[in-house]
Amino acid sequence: MGLSTSLNTAIGGLNATQLGIGVVSQNVANAGTTGYVRRQVSTADSLSGLTIGVQSSQVQRLLDKIVQHQLWQESSGAAYTSTRASALSNLDKLYGAPGSATALDTIFSKFTGALQSLQNDPSSYSLRSQVIDNATQLARQLNTLSNGVQALRAQSENSIANAVTKVNDLLGALTKVNSRIVAAPNDSSTATLRDQRDLILSELSQYVDIKTTEDSRGSVSVVTGSGTQLFDGQPSVTFGFDEHSGLGPDDQWNADPAKRGVGTITMKDSSGNVSDAIANRVFRSGEIAANIELRDKTLVQAQAQLDEIAAQMSKALSDREIAGTAVTAGAASGFEVDTAGLQSGNTMTLDYKVTPGGQTQRFTFVRVDSAASLPLPASASGDANNRVIGIDFSGGPASVAAQIQAAVGPGFTVSNTGSVLSIVDDGAAGTRDVIGLTSRPTNTALSAAGGTPELPFFVDGSAGVPFTGSYDGGSQSVGYAARITVNPALVADRSLLAVYNTSPATAQGDVTRPKLMLDRLTQSQRSFTNAVGLDGNSATSNTTIGNFVQRVVSSQGQAVEAAKRLDEGQQVALASIQSRFQETAQVNVDQEMSMLIELQNAYAANARIISTVKEMMDVLLRV
Repeated sequence: MGLSTSLNTAIGGLNATQLGIGVVSQNVANAGTTGYVRRQVSTADSLSGLTIGVQSSQVQRLLDKIVQHQLWQESSGAAYTSTRASALSNLDKLYGAPGSATALDTIFSKFTGALQSLQNDPSSYSLRSQVIDNATQLARQLNTLSNGVQALRAQSENSIANAVTKVNDLLGALTKVNSRIVAAPNDSSTATLRDQRDLILSELSQYVDIKTTEDSRGSVSVVTGSGTQLFDGQPSVTFGFDEHSGLGPDDQWNADPAKRGVGTITMKDSSGNVSDAIANRVFRSGEIAANIELRDKTLVQAQAQLDEIAAQMSKALSDREIAGTAVTAGAASGFEVDTAGLQSGNTMTLDYKVTPGGQTQRFTFVRVDSAASLPLPASASGDANNRVIGIDFSGGPASVAAQIQAAVGPGFTVSNTGSVLSIVDDGAAGTRDVIGLTSRPTNTALSAAGGTPELPFFVDGSAGVPFTGSYDGGSQSVGYAARITVNPALVADRSLLAVYNTSPATAQGDVTRPKLMLDRLTQSQRSFTNAVGLDGNSATSNTTIGNFVQRVVSSQGQAVEAAKRLDEGQQVALASIQSRFQETAQVNVDQEMSMLIELQNAYAANARIISTVKEMMDVLLRV
């Protein structure tokens, strides 16, 4: 090997070790920098004839890309679970711990306890006042809880808006960094640019679940877990969000823009085509998906539970239950009931048994006064054993009978005589047995001549509108918890807690009305709508109002605990994958110092060769 060859080999080695020392120095300096991936110099030997040297030296990032992709997926999951857990924790604080002084079940129990005391002494003014005061506290608590739920929905709405803006910003930043990487794939600064790009993708994964691929040029492509292309060298879509402010219970998401009361996320592609990202279920994990679920499902169900409590309390105290009178028509038997007292939203129930040996089933007919209110919303639906059907009363009794006949089918015969409706079974055919027909009109008067013990104790709003459960012009039940109040006329005249008949006048000490109120709230079995979604159940359920209140409060506590456990598990999974990623990507200062010593020794060896070659050349020149 000639002196010039030895000199070139030593210079090549010197350059490679110098680059390595610079990389080690960079690693140590950025040991605590977020997103920095450890680097090392990759060299290749060259062979030219009998000469061996260093062909090239490249700076490489040390990371496991498979683990990195798993890390981004777990980051999406962790953002989803933590967002839900935080929101449900705030909701649980609103409800209070079951049995605590401010919890809904405690306040309800104080109200029924006051009714129990009033039943023992209906003429006591102080006990009447106690009932009114506790009822007012209960109504206000429902108002407060409803407002709190809507505030949390508005918070989710705002979080979606901020997240959509951030995603667009991240896609824009990704475009700039990605183009610089593609433009100079072998540049020494590429490693730093790739760190920047990974930081952007890591942050993007917190908002939406992503999957990435990299082509031969170093350009990255990003798709969501649902398969929607987000980025391919440049943003594939631009997101938009029409944020709504001041959300109310009736402001809900709908694919039809005319019916939608909240914002929706739109996607606009490069051709100008616009689609609805929520309708297409683009977001399945991450912060955005969590906030969509909270705003449109979790908190909507929480509101439905509060509305159901308010509605059931009102109807339990104000709705009369008028059992039908037995009738026969040849071999057929059934019942008839007068529908004249029914108001919009009031119901009739037909109970029957499928024979032979069938179980008892029910039809629930709901009065509406306009065909525009049909069909009833999904929140009104029952289950296989309780089919809820809206009946338009605007066409008169004959039309009502015809609509009910169409609904129940040939196993029954439906007829009317004026407002009196008759339903009988199929007689000799023996496929149906009618066992009950009940009308439930709302009593809107606190007292009257020939009055009844039922009373409009709770009303809709300060104007004192009776609650009938109407569906005309929208469901009266939706948001009722925010509007429920004690009847102002009852507050003004507390004797009406006992007096319901003016002719003959009810005695001040009569226990009939206090006993009815207590029994209806604590003993009477009532049918609760499937919209409340308790325990994930989509069927109607029968229980007392008191038990339902306890279930609502306890279910919120269970939901927040379940969300916390899910989040804790997801955070453990995230920490585990982060640890795996850092095994190769994180800088170990001790390891770098050891590498530095090796590089310094190599540098010294190459420097010694250069020095020796110089000495030998000096000797040759002196010869």
